[in-house]
Amino acid sequence: MSEPGFGTANPLGRAPCPQCGEPWLRPTQLPGRMRCVNCLSRFELVSQCPNCGEHQTIARMSHTEDMKCQSCGSSMLRAA
Repeated sequence: MSEPGFGTANPLGRAPCPQCGEPWLRPTQLPGRMRCVNCLSRFELVSQCPNCGEHQTIARMSHTEDMKCQSCGSSMLRAA
């Protein structure tokens, strides 16, 4: 299987979990919140990159490829 990350394609076409790397990240009932079905970790989609501090608009982060920082490429999800 391919290495977990945002640049790799997975057979299911879903976002990979930042915790376990499996493609089972699903949105919850709360806006901007995600949960991994595999490891049951919870994440929050943030507008400011936890790595470099660059601000991005949440409305633009609706797709899997938009859940990474456009400046540094790190995940815009933080553990909730």
